[in-house]
Amino acid sequence: MKLLFLELRLFFAGQATWVVLLVFAGSLIYGSGNGRRAGEARRASAETIEQQNRDWMKQVSDALEVQAIAPRQIASRPTTALLPPAPVPALAVGQSDLLPAHEMISLFRLEKPSEGKAELENPARLMAGRFDLAFVLVWLFPLFLLAAAYDLCAGDREAGTLRMILAQGTRPWLWMGRRALARGAPVLVLAVGATLAAGTMDAAEGTGMRVVLAATVVFAYGLFWLAIAALINAFARSAAAAATAAGTAWVVFVLVLPTLLNVVVESLHPTPSRAELVAESRAAAGAAEQRGNELLSSFYRDHPELAPPGMQVDMVSRVLAVQEEVGRAMDPVRQRFANAFLEQQRMVDIWRYASPAIVMHEALADLAGTGYWRHRTFQDQIATFKNELHGYYSPKFHKRLPLTKADLADFPAFEFVEEDSARWTRRVTTGMAGILVLAALVGVAAALRLRPSRLAA
Repeated sequence: MKLLFLELRLFFAGQATWVVLLVFAGSLIYGSGNGRRAGEARRASAETIEQQNRDWMKQVSDALEVQAIAPRQIASRPTTALLPPAPVPALAVGQSDLLPAHEMISLFRLEKPSEGKAELENPARLMAGRFDLAFVLVWLFPLFLLAAAYDLCAGDREAGTLRMILAQGTRPWLWMGRRALARGAPVLVLAVGATLAAGTMDAAEGTGMRVVLAATVVFAYGLFWLAIAALINAFARSAAAAATAAGTAWVVFVLVLPTLLNVVVESLHPTPSRAELVAESRAAAGAAEQRGNELLSSFYRDHPELAPPGMQVDMVSRVLAVQEEVGRAMDPVRQRFANAFLEQQRMVDIWRYASPAIVMHEALADLAGTGYWRHRTFQDQIATFKNELHGYYSPKFHKRLPLTKADLADFPAFEFVEEDSARWTRRVTTGMAGILVLAALVGVAAALRLRPSRLAA
């Protein structure tokens, strides 16, 4: 323990140490602030949408108090399906910049892609991503750790003082471990502290488990990079060589491997062309429009219970029939899109252990509530709600039944149900276990190399 405190005193005695820690602390504060502002913007947008929905339902309720109204007066207005703000938004912006947080659903627009985001984003900004806490922890945190711990013994070996240290009877791996802990502890404390602080800022109720898991994942990620520093120093014969190797390790694990995985995923499971989606949508809409009356007659033959007296050709019924035909034509294309994204994500989940940086980013986005799987749950629930909406209004259109005050309680309304906590907990804990296993393997390799005969050579 005395050696540990001595190493801490020596570490803090250098001016460069304070510069590194101050710059890292500033990066953490700036990243947390950016994430918090993004979360506040999404919360404000969600409150606006919720208020608009409440105002609309109030208008409908007031109208039904006076008289019955035609269903087209309600169903023609798009219903907004809202994904609630992320539970812990300050942790990571994740995919929330790219994936829509609400969708406009109308009975008359089933063939068109969802409107998605209400605001416009700069494409260059979306491509670069936000400078949020997740960015600092995934990309910059390892750099600051390596800057603090890159020279655990390489400098002593170069200066010739390593032999004197080994002559004291100190176990090399224990000495190296204490030194790595002493140099890495200040950076680890800042990273874990910033994660805990961000987790408590503007977080929803009941998110304590998410915050604790996030801090644990950050700590495990830091242990991996300290193990990398120890392994490098077990081989490096000079401080310059250790610094070069540390920089190379960062490039490989943080830049090269994630990029390679992205290329492989896109190659094996390419996303269908969006131009194809638009073209097929237009072609299906045009063909269905030309066969509108025929489609309506076919619909009433299949659903005679919905046919109105006299079989008059009503414009609304005709539009509904066209919409159903277009929806059926577009289902295979949409399904190809959904399946491609799903297979890409599943492949990432399998091969993410090739780089702890991938595991770290996926875990933080999952815990923040801005990752792929929460949005996938949102999309699945939207698909169910569209069927519910159509099933409620379509019979009333075809039978020309008015809406009354008694129907108010049965109006379809979208309410998002959060993913079962056991699922995201399992994904995060599995990823964290993978990081710890990698850290242990690297640490064992370093310990095997840390023998007096080899270090002194």
